[in-house]
Amino acid sequence: MSVIIKGMKMPKSCDSCDLIQFDDEELEAHCPLSPYYRWCGTPPDYRPEGCLLAEVPTPHGRLIDADELIRCIEHAFGDKHIVKLVANIIERQPTIIEAEVSE
Repeated sequence: MSVIIKGMKMPKSCDSCDLIQFDDEELEAHCPLSPYYRWCGTPPDYRPEGCLLAEVPTPHGRLIDADELIRCIEHAFGDKHIVKLVANIIERQPTIIEAEVSE
């Protein structure tokens, strides 16, 4: 499962990330998304290649489950030609967020 934080801008580096947490003395920083990212002092001025943050491009339209929409169309219309035509149109639309498999 993924989480989207509305209004958060994609940070250019760990140093500018709103999610970075510091210890009480602000001597050590860590990323709450990955136990591997810990720093003594200031986090780096770059994003590690393994960063789990992913940008959702804007503007974008409504995000729906296209596969479920195609199943509903198949159920509502018995005509395979209509279903194939509409499914083809849906499949050609840009993907905003890739599909995830359930855990």
